[in-house]
Amino acid sequence: MSTASQSEFAALLGKNKSYVTRLKQAGRLVLTAEDLVDVEKSQALIALTADPSRNAAVEARSDEKLGQARNAPQESAIGNSYQTAKAVNEKYKALTAKLEYEKSSGKLVDADEVRLFAADLATTFRAQLEVLPDRLAPELVPLRDTEAVRALLVENFEQLLTDLADKIKQREVT
Repeated sequence: MSTASQSEFAALLGKNKSYVTRLKQAGRLVLTAEDLVDVEKSQALIALTADPSRNAAVEARSDEKLGQARNAPQESAIGNSYQTAKAVNEKYKALTAKLEYEKSSGKLVDADEVRLFAADLATTFRAQLEVLPDRLAPELVPLRDTEAVRALLVENFEQLLTDLADKIKQREVT
């Protein structure tokens, strides 16, 4: 690891000291505990955070203005590279396109619509359960055989569940 003062690093790059100061303020320099520039790591970080789509002249002018625009701590500078930002941007564009595709293909539905449907389904289920005793009591009273009571209860419960399943299927079609 070779180190240099900020002035020496500026001379090594063929830039003025203010350029190196702005690199430092932007978090694009790797400094030692003695506040010296780690030459190799700093050059790598500068290259990593450079915009590859811009030519050197534009990059130099941009770097001259950089100091006032960005003031990121050195620890987070590596995570803020141009390439990382570009990759994140592309990832979110792809996710947005996937989301639009899934909406248009019917694989994705609005969460509020689902909540309303679930509430409606639960209300329907509760209403059917609440009337079940009143509806079944007259049919159960004359029965003395437990198997007959069980068969009547099973039949009514299955009908209730079938009605709910039909309601779900009807919702899937629309």
